[in-house]
Amino acid sequence: MQVNVSKLLGQGLNLHRAGQLAQAEAVYRKILKKYPKNFEARTLLGAVCAQHGDSEEAIRQIDVALRINPNIAFVHDNRGSALLNLNKFEEALTSFDRAIALKPDDAQAFQNRGGALRGLERFNEALASFDKAIALRADNAEAFFGRGISLQKLSRQDEALTSFDRAIALKPHYAEAFYHRGIVLHQVKRLEEALESYDQAIALKPDNTDTFSNRGIALLELKRFEEALASFDKAIALKPNYSEAFFNRGVALQELKRFEEALASYDQAIALKPDNARRLQQPRRRPSGTQALRGGASKLRPGDHPQAELRRRL
Repeated sequence: MQVNVSKLLGQGLNLHRAGQLAQAEAVYRKILKKYPKNFEARTLLGAVCAQHGDSEEAIRQIDVALRINPNIAFVHDNRGSALLNLNKFEEALTSFDRAIALKPDDAQAFQNRGGALRGLERFNEALASFDKAIALRADNAEAFFGRGISLQKLSRQDEALTSFDRAIALKPHYAEAFYHRGIVLHQVKRLEEALESYDQAIALKPDNTDTFSNRGIALLELKRFEEALASFDKAIALKPNYSEAFFNRGVALQELKRFEEALASYDQAIALKPDNARRLQQPRRRPSGTQALRGGASKLRPGDHPQAELRRRL
């Protein structure tokens, strides 16, 4: 049976753009069954696999496409993105560098390259790559976001905040940017502003457990213990095995003098993550005359607890 490749590719692309990935994949595979060396169908199949979340299959398909034609920049970029999803940062970096060598003005490749360098904790190089992406495309919200993360890791908090603000100005519903903006504000102790940013992130993405946890920690630091407790409870409702939220919930309950409940929450935190026992045994800095808390102690007092830890997701 004769296969009209151009017509089928058009059908597949229309399905692909409409988000009908399974149907698009079926069309691409139909083409490849007859013409296994069709570069366009192979490349698009790799893209569909990546969108399905099957990064390994995406790489396999893209590698076949690159054996057919190794000189198309965006295909190397797609390969790097799939490797990035697998946390194979060095290999991803190689693919992005190849994309840039083929197309030196590829803003997306520079942005993705910055992500790979960030994964390798080469933050100064990542910053330079994000800056190049922005120079090539000034309305690139994701590049400003990546720039902000890199600056945050370099302890350049004011500049990080400016980058997150720019990302949000370009993309007002950018939940991750509000979340990380909240972390930076939290780190510099602008707690009320941090809360506002966490609340914006929650409004945009209400299933982010880490945002509820960090919001609870900010409320602890503001001594708004009932609200902190509610925030940790929400984090646990979303993620019942969230050891950090159980630990911090214990801190809030302890401040509220609900000692039996605090002990139960600490016990749950330890059951989920035994290393939490060491945190309970470590003294924290406190005014003279107070005693260090020991794990399993019954004399729990408000203020006599380990520090809650701010959770970060990159």
